[in-house]
Parts: sequence; structure tokens; C-alpha cells
Amino acid sequence: MACEPDQLLLRRYAEAHDRGERELAAELWERLAVNNFDRVQQIVKAFRFSPGGPALPEHEWGSAASEAYLRVIAMGAGFRSREIGRFRAALVTCVQNACKDYGRRELRHAKRVAGSIDMRFEPGGDAGPYDAALAAYDAELRERANDAVHAEHSRIEAEDLVGWAIARVENPNYREVLELTFVAKLSSKQVAERLGIRPDNVDARRSRGGKELERILRGVRA
Repeated sequence: MACEPDQLLLRRYAEAHDRGERELAAELWERLAVNNFDRVQQIVKAFRFSPGGPALPEHEWGSAASEAYLRVIAMGAGFRSREIGRFRAALVTCVQNACKDYGRRELRHAKRVAGSIDMRFEPGGDAGPYDAALAAYDAELRERANDAVHAEHSRIEAEDLVGWAIARVENPNYREVLELTFVAKLSSKQVAERLGIRPDNVDARRSRGGKELERILRGVRA
């Protein structure tokens, strides 16, 4: 089966869930998670306990990504938004929380096995390097997001707005071409093959739909 774009998978997931088709919804959510596994891995690699601070060791990236992926799968039980931007923002938060918990568990395990990791902390106390890093991480998150998250949010906000506007284009033929162009990111030839129409028809529908899309977006700005 060809890989469907996230926007369409999320919409199909939401529709299946609304109809009470739980097995289909779960299958669609899992496919959505699979589509985003590379994104999960990148978030794990970019994770820091505090901006510019310590990261997860490289040899633990695989285990942390697997644990984060399972959390993303579980997230489907409570996720209800149809907006792809909200999904990706939730994905970032879910993976970062998984990294934080994974780091806390692994570092405390190392402390139990090897004793105090850093003797600058009181040997008999509960606090250790993990705890200090986690405390700094939590404090920084309350003030500002990690630079990588800021960049991700900026990008998905634009995608979210365009996806929202496309969904409000009244003509279904125009809307379908716009979705395949801007969401699925297919070429005119690929869209034509997908819909069984000529490329010049694709261009015409995109042009007319684009005018409607521009009107909707101008209304939002106003």
C-alpha cells in the first residue's frame, strides 16, 4: 500500500474514530506513527535536558526512540484533533517527555550500580546529575521552548493554517487537487495520474482553487 500523507491519514483516523470503528482507527493511527518514526528519531537525537545542556548518550538513542514510538502509538487513544499541526506539536511533546523519563530512569539506574556519578553532589543525598539536569530542563521549558521545537512549531503552524484553509474550499474537485499539491506535495503529473485527469485540468483546478484559498487566507489575516 502506498504511503499516504499525514494530513489524509489523520483525517481518516478521526472519521473512523467518530464512526466508532476502533480497529480501523487504531490501524490508521499506527500507520501515521510509522510515517513519523524518522521524525521521532530526530527529536530524540536533538533532545537536551536543558538548552545547550546534556543529551541522551548516542548509544541509547535507539532504545529511547523505541520507547518514544510506543508512547506515540498510545497517544492515539486520547488524540481527537484533525489538525496536522496539533498532531505534530503533540508528537514533539510526547517524544520529549519520553526522553526525559527515559533519561531519569537510566541515569538513576547507573547511579545505583556505580554509586555517585559525580562527587560534586552529596553521596548520601537523593539529588544527582540527572536530577539537576532534569530540574534545569523543566525550568527552561517554562520560560522558552527548545530551539528545535521553536523551528518545528513555526513550520507546522504554516502547514496547519494552509491545511485548515484547504478544508474550507467549497468545490471538492479544487479541494482534492489542493490537498494533493500542498499536503501530499505531489507534482501536477502525479496528481493527474492519481485522479485520472489530464495535467492541464490539474493546473486549471489548482488555479481556481488557489484563488479561493487565497480569499480564505486573506480573511484570516483580516
